[in-house]
Amino acid sequence: MYSQERKAEIINLLTQQTSISVSVLAQTLRTSKETIRRDLSDLEADGILSRTHGGAILNSNPLHVSAGAKYHTSLLNNEYPFAQRHARNIPAKKKIAQKAASLIQDKDTIFIDNSSTTLFLMDYIPRNIQLTIITNSINVLLESAKIDNPHLSLISLAGFYNCTNYSLYGSRTIRSAAEFYPDKSFFSCTGVSLDKLLTDISLHEVDTKQAMMEKSRENYLLVDHTKFETASPFFLSSYDRIDCIITDKYDYPESVSRTLETITSKHNVRILIN
Repeated sequence: MYSQERKAEIINLLTQQTSISVSVLAQTLRTSKETIRRDLSDLEADGILSRTHGGAILNSNPLHVSAGAKYHTSLLNNEYPFAQRHARNIPAKKKIAQKAASLIQDKDTIFIDNSSTTLFLMDYIPRNIQLTIITNSINVLLESAKIDNPHLSLISLAGFYNCTNYSLYGSRTIRSAAEFYPDKSFFSCTGVSLDKLLTDISLHEVDTKQAMMEKSRENYLLVDHTKFETASPFFLSSYDRIDCIITDKYDYPESVSRTLETITSKHNVRILIN
């Protein structure tokens, strides 16, 4: 299990209980106590949890517990660390990814962004199809190595490495993206609303997504129910730029239902619910 996967699972376990011990984590994750202690130290430095005697507790407001936390010093990249995002709403994300993977066809070239939802696509990509994947996500590259599928071809965009998000970004990434014309792009965002349209929380990630969306023949937005009727600081796209929204089954309030109906009728965007 890779470090970011362990950290995501540690956060997931901490969301289910008030505290957890190093011994239990080591046994659950089948690794050494020393490794768990290093992971906990990293997560504490990120402002996500607090170490206790022999264990840890999850901070109630991770973005604000440490004003000097290295992950939150810049508005350009003020999102939660990937490990924390990855641990949220996992069942919903898996269902969304499963539906999205069913849309991938043999010999497609696709772009997968660095979101925690699209990463689950790797679990559901059919093993019997030839597929080329373009990505700026280190996590996608690592997952592909674990799958060891000889039918997959991976292309990594160039750029600067973001050690918080495990992604590549910057002007080199944008120039690299201009070289490709994917059949489909699969991406996510942090806000979907009628007034502010599609928004995201990291300007670095927005730039990369926009560059690939411009080149892609079809664009698929993967978002769970928590993303609707919320807004983030940076504009990502209008609805006219996307072809389909894939989301999870949920008892949506009337306001969200109206939003989905408007997106479908006014902008001709398909809504797939799984």
